[in-house]
Amino acid sequence: MIDLAVIHAEELVTCRGTGDTPDESLGLIEDGALAVDDGRVSWVGTTKEYDQKGLKARRTVDARGNLVTPGFVDPHTHLVYAGSREDELERKAAGESYKSILASGGGIARTVRETRKASSEEIVKESEGRLTQLLRNGVTTAEVKTGYGQSLEGELKMLEAIGVLKRTSRVELVPTFLGLHATPPEFRNAGDYVNHVVKEIIPAVASAETRCVFSDCFCEDGVFSREECGTYLKASSASGFRLKIHADEFADSGGASLAAELGCTSADHLGRSDSAGIGALAEKGVVAVLLPWTSLSSSIPFADARSIIRSGCRVALGTDLSPNSWVESPQLVMSLACAGMKMTPAEALLGFTVNAARAIGRQDLGVLAEGSPADFVVHSFPSYRFLPYRIGGQYIESVFKKGGAVFGSA
Repeated sequence: MIDLAVIHAEELVTCRGTGDTPDESLGLIEDGALAVDDGRVSWVGTTKEYDQKGLKARRTVDARGNLVTPGFVDPHTHLVYAGSREDELERKAAGESYKSILASGGGIARTVRETRKASSEEIVKESEGRLTQLLRNGVTTAEVKTGYGQSLEGELKMLEAIGVLKRTSRVELVPTFLGLHATPPEFRNAGDYVNHVVKEIIPAVASAETRCVFSDCFCEDGVFSREECGTYLKASSASGFRLKIHADEFADSGGASLAAELGCTSADHLGRSDSAGIGALAEKGVVAVLLPWTSLSSSIPFADARSIIRSGCRVALGTDLSPNSWVESPQLVMSLACAGMKMTPAEALLGFTVNAARAIGRQDLGVLAEGSPADFVVHSFPSYRFLPYRIGGQYIESVFKKGGAVFGSA
């Protein structure tokens, strides 16, 4: 007897299809069914095939009229922090730029001050609410960055909070050390801070109790240069971290080409990357993580998703949940990806499932296939095309993590 069966899904999206088009890659099964044992998918097919197999389940979910997809993977979040920056939206609406707000002591610098003042317990309490919202919106795995401590003590405190959330949250967390996010006020310049991070903070973080999978940096003109990021990422790699990079969000800083050169798992933002940089990402198999809500909230142009896709890059989507772009809905981000970046609904769904999983170095997530973790979402509409089309309401019936119901009516 199997642990769990899902039957009669109007559409069951496996993300394990074969073919040259995104629609074919969805691996869509009409009147779909799946079987779960020991937290993993043990079989996938049609409900007719399920009936013919004569399987018996301890629990059955009838998904008649519903869409079933893999659990969403959010490959880029800054969800662990203290405080908020709601008034900065008014400053942006008045024409002030992201960089201007940062230079005035707002933006990242403001969140650093708030996070430094908060205790680990306070950070956990604030962050738990954001994680809960992601879960309710179908996220079963999320990458989560440090970067608001900007000191050895502050970064270790953030890691302590992430460690608590890893143990207590129903969302699987993948920690990332964001060592270069902005230069804190106690340092004269970015170069001095980079040297400090390389010599003092990277070794301590590498041996911390909460182990970070990735190391990340903000490669941007006026923040950290290509050369500074190269020094930092090479030191991170030598300490055992896999690499990510915030690249070319506001200007072409050479971040995309650096990501290709150093073998980063993903390069994120890419709003201003040139064609040579994008081509290098495609050649080296670096996943492009696009963050359309951040472009909207920062009043900057969207990344050229169509050109990036044509280059051969695997394209993922992320929320970039942060004090700058406080969005907790993959569905909303998918809608903006379609409307603003001209991605298709199939491309958007792949962006938050199998491609997002690759952006955090995971082959097993973002798919529903034999042997994969039974992370899946039952949606209250019949087709994946509704995901970017009908937004603003609660359309998640239930969320399952490793075969167990973690949210909803199931």
